[in-house]
Amino acid sequence: MAGTLCALVTLAYASSFATLIFGGPLAGSVNLGVWTAIIGSGATLLTLSFLSSFRFAIGGPDSNPSAILAISAAAIAKDILQGPATNQAGLLPTILVFLFGSAGLCGVLIYLCGRLHWGRYVRYIPHPVVGGFLAGTGYLLLAGGWKMLVGKNFYHTTPADLAVVPVLGWLFALGTGLALLTATRVSKHFLVIPAVLAAGVLVFHAVLYATGWSPGEARAAGLLLPPLNAGDWQTPFSQPFGEVRWDLLLAHGQDFAAMTLVVLVTILLNATSLDLATGREADFDRELKALGVANILGGLAGGLVSVNSFNRSLLNYRAGANSPWAARICAGLVLGAALFTPGAVSLLPRPVLTGLVLYLGVSLLVNWLWDARRELPVSDYLTVVAILVIVGAFGIVPGVLMGVVIASLNFVVTFSRQPVVKQRFTAGTRRSNLERTPAELTWLAEHGTRQHGFVLQGHIFFGTASSLLEEIRAVLGQGEALLIDFWLVRGIDASSVVVLRKLLRLAEERNTQLVFTGLDEKLRHRFAACGLPLEKTPARLFTDLDRGLEWAESQLLTGARREVTLTEALGLTTSADAEALASHFDLLELPAGRPLFKRHEASRALYLLLSGQVSVNLQLAGSDYTKRLRSYGPGTIVGEMGFYSQEPRSADVIADTTTRVARLDLEQLKSLELHRPDLAAQLHRFVINTLAARLRSANQELSHLL
Repeated sequence: MAGTLCALVTLAYASSFATLIFGGPLAGSVNLGVWTAIIGSGATLLTLSFLSSFRFAIGGPDSNPSAILAISAAAIAKDILQGPATNQAGLLPTILVFLFGSAGLCGVLIYLCGRLHWGRYVRYIPHPVVGGFLAGTGYLLLAGGWKMLVGKNFYHTTPADLAVVPVLGWLFALGTGLALLTATRVSKHFLVIPAVLAAGVLVFHAVLYATGWSPGEARAAGLLLPPLNAGDWQTPFSQPFGEVRWDLLLAHGQDFAAMTLVVLVTILLNATSLDLATGREADFDRELKALGVANILGGLAGGLVSVNSFNRSLLNYRAGANSPWAARICAGLVLGAALFTPGAVSLLPRPVLTGLVLYLGVSLLVNWLWDARRELPVSDYLTVVAILVIVGAFGIVPGVLMGVVIASLNFVVTFSRQPVVKQRFTAGTRRSNLERTPAELTWLAEHGTRQHGFVLQGHIFFGTASSLLEEIRAVLGQGEALLIDFWLVRGIDASSVVVLRKLLRLAEERNTQLVFTGLDEKLRHRFAACGLPLEKTPARLFTDLDRGLEWAESQLLTGARREVTLTEALGLTTSADAEALASHFDLLELPAGRPLFKRHEASRALYLLLSGQVSVNLQLAGSDYTKRLRSYGPGTIVGEMGFYSQEPRSADVIADTTTRVARLDLEQLKSLELHRPDLAAQLHRFVINTLAARLRSANQELSHLL
């Protein structure tokens, strides 16, 4: 039953698009066009039933490619008819070879796209361009429907041409189109379109009978299709190639390119829509290969360019089709009707078919000019309108190309508004992971404006480079060092090189040290390829921002002492107290690279650094890069958390340089608390003050990040 229902709708669509393409001077051969549409439908239905990722897929000639084929066929016919009378014998062979060749070549290209897994790239076409292309297709369908009804396009129609059209033609063409548009907007039921079409056909014949028109008279007036004849079936191999105007076919190569793009977009849009509407997973590359094979076979057999159909596939699915046999039955019924009951096809009213084309055109225009105005941003909506205007004035190819240009410019403008600076900081608001003494932290907070920094993000290109330069220039020269972190930068263009050249020159003029951090090999090679090897510039380079911050802080703290005694660190005032406390500590010296302690070891001691530096490092999986989690310098303590909680060590701590530490184990602490509780209290107070300073510093840094 699903296959039978789809066969009726497929015949209506095939006849409509054939009438659309074979209009004007080709109207007398519309029976040939119906054959090409039926053959294309049959080839597509059978191929999709075996190869599609949707078991219920239905396909055939569709509005988007048919609109372009109609424009191209009309242009070719015009060129031939305006030429010498001796060349006019090649009119139909040229048109048919154009149609068959378009199907075959388009099929080859579509199949290759699927074979090369390029389906995902076609989906990157900007949404406004797709919308503009669909709106432009709607205009072309509307213009084609008008030409089907009147015989001339909008611009050349005269009142006399309008008077020639029978009243029944106007009534059923406009009535069917309006009924379809109204019914589909009121109800989304899958039987709406088939019901309106069936009602249109039945009412038309009832009116003919009531008014006394015979089928022959109606056909002579252009109200019914001519009867099909199996002998009218044409293939590429039955054409007189000597009469084909190959020069005109080559001249319309751009139309073929546009149609191929249109077919690709249509296939992927329909597959996406079926995926969303039915919950069935779509394999886009498989759909491209299936429809590529279908068009190759259809072109060889004498068929039109065909695609998968969202409306007809959904009709098949909602009607209960749960296997490929519905599509195969549909193909059998469509081909059987053309071969064994050609008179049935000739009973389809031209005005009803014209109304279907008018409905498809108007519905696309309504969707993208009226409905989309509430859904699209203003810039995207204006892009859709601009493409529609260009399509109407110059054609589908210039419209699509200009649409891509407009959408690209719109993207550049929008992307340029995205901030390339993720964070601005000074030495007072962001510090390295090197643990410093409270005195050093206080000094950095007070003199933090002597060091400025920027964390960059995203892509630095011509749209953002100038604003970035102005933002950095505003603080350049206000301090001794300027840090620029590229860790989050994903790409650059030549404009970035110009910015860095200017920054290097300005920094030299204003006596500011530039520090570049987070530059990976890819970015360095990119800068070098643009003529700026950063290793040969005065700028300092560091693998990450943390190490760059440490170097800049150390430059600011050059005057600070880099070695302390146990007495100075704990703030002891008498030599007796110093000697008593020192007797409970063990002094250790570690060479560079020696672990102070390792992960999972028992926490039996805490350490006070007297000189040198130790770090907690994290080796990133699959990379040579080591992330420094924290570093500790003279006057700081390490290992205190595990020491007080008695939890195992949570990380390795390694000496970065030759380091001297004072070690206090648990037994020594207990002895100190027993014999000198005042010194033990002072030690605990020192630990608490250190932890409080760390927490306060972390809170300040977090507040600036937020």
